[in-house]
Amino acid sequence: MRIWKRWIVGLVVTLTATLPATPVFGAQRVAAAGTVTAEPSGWHLCSQSDMNNLTPKVTVEILSAARSVTTTSSPYAFVNNNDHDVLFPYSIVRSATQASDTTIGGTMQLSGKIVEATINAGYLQHVASTTSESAGATLLVKARSTGWVQGFAIFTQVAARVIIKRVDLVYFLGAPWCRRVEQTIIQGARIPQVAALCAWSYPQQKCDLSQIGNGGSRGGQPAWNGGSKPPAGPQPVTSVHGLADGTLLTTTDSGRVYKMVGGAPIWQATCDDGICSGTPRPTTQAVIDAGPARPRNASTVIDQRGRIFLFVGGAPIWQDSCAAPVACGSPVKVSNWSVDARDHMNEVPADGHLVQAKAGTVDLPVAVTIGGALVTFASPQEIIDAGYGTDWAGRVVAISSDSYNHLGFIPPDGTLIQGAGGGAPTPVAAIVGGARINFASPQEVIDAGHGTNWASKVRAVPTRHFNLMPTVPADGTLIQGSVGSTPVAAIIGAARVNFASPQEVIDAGFGTDWASKVRAVPQRAFNDVPTQIMDGTRIKNGASTSQAAVVGGAKVPFTSMEELNGSGYGDRPLWTVPSRTWDALPVKIADGTRIRKAGSTSQAAIVGGAKVPFTSMEELEGAGYGDAPMFVVPARVWDALPNVIKDGTRIQAVGAPSQAAIVGGAKVPFTSMEELQGAGYADKPLHLLPPRVWDALPTRIADGTRLKDAGSASQAAVVGGARVDFANEQEVADAGYNGKMMQVIPNRVWKALPTQIADGTYVKSPGSALVWLINGGRKTAAQQSSNVQVIPTRVLDAIPSS
Repeated sequence: MRIWKRWIVGLVVTLTATLPATPVFGAQRVAAAGTVTAEPSGWHLCSQSDMNNLTPKVTVEILSAARSVTTTSSPYAFVNNNDHDVLFPYSIVRSATQASDTTIGGTMQLSGKIVEATINAGYLQHVASTTSESAGATLLVKARSTGWVQGFAIFTQVAARVIIKRVDLVYFLGAPWCRRVEQTIIQGARIPQVAALCAWSYPQQKCDLSQIGNGGSRGGQPAWNGGSKPPAGPQPVTSVHGLADGTLLTTTDSGRVYKMVGGAPIWQATCDDGICSGTPRPTTQAVIDAGPARPRNASTVIDQRGRIFLFVGGAPIWQDSCAAPVACGSPVKVSNWSVDARDHMNEVPADGHLVQAKAGTVDLPVAVTIGGALVTFASPQEIIDAGYGTDWAGRVVAISSDSYNHLGFIPPDGTLIQGAGGGAPTPVAAIVGGARINFASPQEVIDAGHGTNWASKVRAVPTRHFNLMPTVPADGTLIQGSVGSTPVAAIIGAARVNFASPQEVIDAGFGTDWASKVRAVPQRAFNDVPTQIMDGTRIKNGASTSQAAVVGGAKVPFTSMEELNGSGYGDRPLWTVPSRTWDALPVKIADGTRIRKAGSTSQAAIVGGAKVPFTSMEELEGAGYGDAPMFVVPARVWDALPNVIKDGTRIQAVGAPSQAAIVGGAKVPFTSMEELQGAGYADKPLHLLPPRVWDALPTRIADGTRLKDAGSASQAAVVGGARVDFANEQEVADAGYNGKMMQVIPNRVWKALPTQIADGTYVKSPGSALVWLINGGRKTAAQQSSNVQVIPTRVLDAIPSS
């Protein structure tokens, strides 16, 4: 067979792991969570290197990956009112649409980068961004019974760490100032991989998801269900080795009918549909049992439904197409049960078998079966380095692209792997929830339950693939530190949620048999898993029916299913968390979060805890939110968000050099980088505002604001629009300002503030009930119980009476 190859190209994924130079063990990478901005470099006059790197650099690392299935059509019923069985042909449209968990209704630009990274990591080879295709087969429906067919889509669900490195540029007095910033975003994406059909009939009530794409449901030992067994011929068989495909055998002692496929005898449940045509040869059950246990690679069968299966690693792989380079040959006719029950077959391909497929004109990579899944190679050298020899090409089996993708690219839990090639070997690792969990020593492997013979279970994979594998188990995985060294925890939203009791695990939906689902990992690796639930995750309180979405690190509860569905979370997985975890979640959406109002096109950013709406996409993109994940919130939540940016927020107008701080609700501009640094804002996040919003901000600092002069130790309060200085900390405390946040302002602004309290201001001294009204710089006793400001006695005494 001709071998074709494809070099994997696309986004370069930045690796943060440093592999050891010698042995097979090394440290686990630590995964971050949430939206994090790394400590920026200090502001400095821009260099040429800074000016050359003003375009943000985006790199993506896949943290977790798992397969999921969703319906794409309603079940279609085939009703058989006859007194005999009927074979119904069927054809159904299958479709799937790409979606991203954190861009509900928003831009897919960043999600596209995540898709590329998922392909590069080897967890995806085909993306059904908008596919529509049909496939036909037949469904046998028993007399007076009903059968069903339904369309499904298989998705790859991933969580990715997106690292954005950028250079911030501002101009002060005509000079360019720069600083380098690194931002990390954790984002989820649901990527449709391939469409699938599921067919079943009564008494089965719904599709068994395990049968999607593999040819039918599972069965036990068959009852003979059709056709007369033909009499055996005169030549007894004492060994099945060397018998041709299609040879029919009957056992004289057990009364069974077998048919040879790829050197192995396959037990038949019926002789209907010409399965037993020809003259069978007699043999015994002992001869059958002594024969090969599985058909050889590339042998084929066709069942009563008309489905063709090609064998890889002893498992029947359903071929939706036999177009070249797939070589279906002359498939042996077998009973449906033979395939469904996997008689003399593996459930999934055995490890170490090479396959390849062609999708249209695209040559998919050569891949090896590991744990029933595929691990792809990027070059012939990788195949050789993994131990398959220089003659590997002669062992590659061509399969259809659909079957290639149906096998998936995520080995099952407990698979042990190690990177081979590229210099020194990588650490040994175990697959847990689709993620690579590294071991640091042989004892860690043993403690995790892989036995003292663990070395014989290790499978070689390309070092490239090993390094690109996720490091956080998929949502819904239960983990615990080896030998009970930690609590049991569930992975929810790419984060670790610890349980405090067995009842909490049960209440979270993991069943009374939850202990059998727990995967042991080194304590070190357990502690490395992040604990901040990823934005876009749908959660439920374990002690009630309350549900919420995580948005900007905060819990955003839904008050009804209408709110939930209207915000786009109706088809999201629901994860139950302990009530104490629910209660501990923040309720304020983090700054820098992009939101949209449910049922509306209105979008906004959270800046200083406030909602800053955009009036156009130009405003949104100008403020730097074009690539930001968008989260839909209920209209009730949108309306309740504050509209006033909190004090201490650093802002800048889009397209302008001016920067400012929000102090007492007012915009306080800086005229130089020195002013900005002196006021303590150099390391604070910079939020871009549309010029419209910038211009509308007030410039008068609100009464009751506590101030500090950047050029001295002086403090003051704003009272009646004026600066009222404090002489010492005791005056600060007596006036009730010691518990207020102190806002540092440039000395220039400090000196420019008026010192005469505005007319109409009510004041009093600490400890006194007497209230005074200020007018024309004088005070008059007044009756007033609200909006009275406390000023130092010294200051009040210095104000002349009317």
